[in-house]
Amino acid sequence: MRRIPVLSSLLACALAMTGVLAACGSSGSGTGNGPRGDGGSSPDGMVGAGGWQDGSLLFPGDGSGSAGGAFTDASFDCDGCAPFPPAGSPPCAPATLGPSTLVYPPTGVLLPPNMNVLEVQWTPPAGAALFEVDFTNGATDVRVETTCNAITSVRGVANVGCGLTLSQAAWNDISNANRGGDPLQVTVRATPAGGACVSSSPQSVAINFAQEDLSGGIYYWQSATYGGVAGTTGGIYYHDFGSFDPTPTPFWTSGSTGTCVGCHTLSKDGVRMSLMNDDPDADDEYGDVKTLTVDVASRAALGGANIGPGFQTFTHDHQYMIASTFKPAGGGPPPPPGGAVDTSFAVWSGDGKTLVKSNALPTGTQGTQPNLSQDDKTLVFVVPGLVGGASSISQAGDHHFLSGSLWSAAFDESGSTLSGYAPFLTATGAQNFYYPDQSVDGNWVVFNENDDTSAANNDGDCFYSRQARVKIMHFPPQAGDQPLDLPSLDVADGLTNSWPRWSPALQTYKNHKILWVTFSSNRDYGLRLENTGFDNYYPPESPTYDQPQPASKQGVTFDNYAAPQIWMAAIIVDPDRSLDATDRSFPAFWLPFQAVTAHNHSAQWVTTVQGGTGTGDGGAANEGGAAQDGAGGTCGEPSVACSTSSPCCSDAICCSGSCAYSCSIP
Repeated sequence: MRRIPVLSSLLACALAMTGVLAACGSSGSGTGNGPRGDGGSSPDGMVGAGGWQDGSLLFPGDGSGSAGGAFTDASFDCDGCAPFPPAGSPPCAPATLGPSTLVYPPTGVLLPPNMNVLEVQWTPPAGAALFEVDFTNGATDVRVETTCNAITSVRGVANVGCGLTLSQAAWNDISNANRGGDPLQVTVRATPAGGACVSSSPQSVAINFAQEDLSGGIYYWQSATYGGVAGTTGGIYYHDFGSFDPTPTPFWTSGSTGTCVGCHTLSKDGVRMSLMNDDPDADDEYGDVKTLTVDVASRAALGGANIGPGFQTFTHDHQYMIASTFKPAGGGPPPPPGGAVDTSFAVWSGDGKTLVKSNALPTGTQGTQPNLSQDDKTLVFVVPGLVGGASSISQAGDHHFLSGSLWSAAFDESGSTLSGYAPFLTATGAQNFYYPDQSVDGNWVVFNENDDTSAANNDGDCFYSRQARVKIMHFPPQAGDQPLDLPSLDVADGLTNSWPRWSPALQTYKNHKILWVTFSSNRDYGLRLENTGFDNYYPPESPTYDQPQPASKQGVTFDNYAAPQIWMAAIIVDPDRSLDATDRSFPAFWLPFQAVTAHNHSAQWVTTVQGGTGTGDGGAANEGGAAQDGAGGTCGEPSVACSTSSPCCSDAICCSGSCAYSCSIP
């Protein structure tokens, strides 16, 4: 794609040079001040002049678009293509050429200006030969010419529609000029061979850009295939939001042994990781799971062998780690049904070597899924409910339970003690609350709620629940506070919207505070991934069943089941309770650096991405993640000596000075 190098305004360029967020583009067609006269929309008549139409009008627009006031006019032509018909070209009669149908992105979405990647997807009309994707508001007129880049869906259906991934130059033009500004209307225009007329998509799809760049990054789990069975293994990948790389980056992949590197927790500074190693048997019970603590920058094993698998949370400086205690230290088996499990939280040193203190929970309660506040003073966690007077925690592990309530406690780091245990959101009836996470300012908790106790939803079990919704709540709550639903983020029931996690830094958007939330979901991703109508791959038959994949689900293929992906959305986090009557969420968008051909889960945020010194294949298409040489030299496979300056490959870890597929250090 080639950009037409014509400057629209010397003033705009001068302002850009002095720091105003505007871009110098081409003059192209029109000035952005009037109708195109070809069936397209006028920038002055778009949704942006009135603000994002979410029903609450939290964000009134002034029609000016860019906060800087400079007009951005740019055109990107298509290499080898005929010129797209200019403004004023006649509209096509419906019988000659119908309109395109926009499918992605969702209207009203708020995007970080440094995300750098966006694909517009649409279904074309029969007979269309050339397209132009327009981004317009009162301050912007950016046009991208393209042929139909045909999309083959993940499930192998060819030519389901067209996709346009914006170049970095086009992204910069639309994002930098509209930071914190009015919405941009996205329109797809089409023309037949010869360009005699033009048709335009009728939808009013608007995208918004946040004011500030997104900082930090995430580490997430990506499933893989081993022994011909999908989902039996996987690895951890990461993305730095300061990076321009749109591809998955491996941290630790499964390698030739099929060792499943999965559940993980990171310190908020990104320095320390606790993760679980499992064998590739496609179950999720704890009997064969081992815990390991890792220095992230060098991917060197530090300890953790005596920590039972389950859930952990680090202090912000990774000096301590609080862990659930479903499985006894030393790797012994869990107690029998009804036995005393998860009756305490263990405080470990941050390297996982030393048990500092064991804090007993109130009599009659069990605790799991601990989560520390940014200041390390408050712990929130889940107390699972009882069924027939006995614990609802599964024998498989404390990630399966019913009727979870959310509790809090005070943590004194000087003595490693927990005190002041108290519930703040008690489950009643069919409710199950779980996966809590505290916001960086301490004013909010985000969590999952599942209210479906049907057998089809595993009796209300929290694990990978079909009916899970992401909700938020003021924290600490006042009398009368209830969970706040997020309709724009959740979209609908039945999408398995799981494992929500806050971004690590507050931002300001149109005089409101926002945070971003990542979560996994089985919703459709435009034309590329269809999940509607497909069952979940992982859920167990019941919370007490130790093999979450029954025989009926062994050996299935990717095409037979829904494929979770990581999504992100912005949420308004002003403490003003008068906003609770509105939807505080924006529509979610698919994170573009993940492999759409894989199952992706459990994104964990860090303030700084330490990365991994090993390299790998990017993890595409459910592969085992075979290691490759890094750009800086040859990485070390198992049995090769390793250090912070001599890294292991991404399918190995530095263990006592030698690369290995797995290791156990007390």
